[in-house]
Amino acid sequence: MNKMDSLGRTNFIAIGVGQGDAFFFEKDGKTALIDGGRARLGFAKQFERVTGLDGVDILVCSHNDADHAQGLIGFLESGLEAKEVWLPASWTDRLEDLLLRPYEFLSELVLNIKEAKIPKEISLSKLGDYYAIREEEKVNERLNEVNIEYLENVLETVSDFEDIWEIEFDLFNLLPFYPYSLFAFLFRLLNINNGKLKLLLEALCAGNRIRNIVLLAYHSGALIRWFNYNEFKNEGGKSDFLIPINSEEVIKIKRPRRTALEYLALTTSNKESLVFMSPSTNDTPAILFTADSDLSFKQKIDWESKMLITAPHHGSKLNAYAYKRFKKDTNNKITDVVWVRSDMKSKRRPCELYLKAPGKKYCTICRSCNLPKQNVRLIYKNNRWVPISTRECCCK
Repeated sequence: MNKMDSLGRTNFIAIGVGQGDAFFFEKDGKTALIDGGRARLGFAKQFERVTGLDGVDILVCSHNDADHAQGLIGFLESGLEAKEVWLPASWTDRLEDLLLRPYEFLSELVLNIKEAKIPKEISLSKLGDYYAIREEEKVNERLNEVNIEYLENVLETVSDFEDIWEIEFDLFNLLPFYPYSLFAFLFRLLNINNGKLKLLLEALCAGNRIRNIVLLAYHSGALIRWFNYNEFKNEGGKSDFLIPINSEEVIKIKRPRRTALEYLALTTSNKESLVFMSPSTNDTPAILFTADSDLSFKQKIDWESKMLITAPHHGSKLNAYAYKRFKKDTNNKITDVVWVRSDMKSKRRPCELYLKAPGKKYCTICRSCNLPKQNVRLIYKNNRWVPISTRECCCK
């Protein structure tokens, strides 16, 4: 792995992906990539071109939304190196079924969607947020234990019988690309409406992303570490480099047994996005990677002067609570922070609270200016974040 010339300094790059988040940073010679945007094809070459590296020490997937996870598949497929891959532990609940029994899993998924009483046009991630809130209320429900170490055996089984399972795996690869009209015809036979058809396609793609990322990470030889969303506890990571804020690193996990639909929906939930922080040192401020979280969890966030914060959910109004929390927690006494927003061109984002938040702001692409997409490059130098060939936000 090549190292950047700036070894020993703190570098941050919001890679200008077409849609979604892809944040790279380097501190004291260690490197990490948090999410990879939506484009599976082309992201690996873009990463190499922007960073000058052929891999990272840590690769993180905050949650299973396409605009965060899809590019990571391309990263791993290309052969770029990741020594460690950090993944949401929510993926482990039905991972064995998804990998070894995809036909049965798919049948269950179709039945779940057919029987579900849900609004017509609900997205998978919004359904995941609904399940996440509902699950918090299930205090006394019987729990299913997943041993993370056992998953190694599952992944070995997949590898040993790769040819046998190839046709079944292709089901998840190919189904989302069949003509919509064919799906619509089949679903009419099952008496399922178009809203539920769209939900099925989203769920199939979500399952395929999990399968791809986990298997690619395993075959690459990377150490896979699992982080379980937790509203009260945080533990694990690397104390001097990158730590979880709303999750704990686990080797065993207990949770209610989920249906196939609940499982896939929860992996895409914005509410359960994993939030990480690179803690401050004597000469470097903290960096907070918020993903699509609204920061409504109970854990303390150590806000501080000069810290860099990635805009929650690309500056969406749906995550307005994050800015209210920042204001409340800091009592309006911290104003010299830096906000970085990664997104596609959008009429709805960023929201007014993002625009009014104190501190400097940078976007990979701004809403109201006719300017091209950019990579946001910042280096911490002389006690401040210095932009490198990067313009400030001009959103209005």
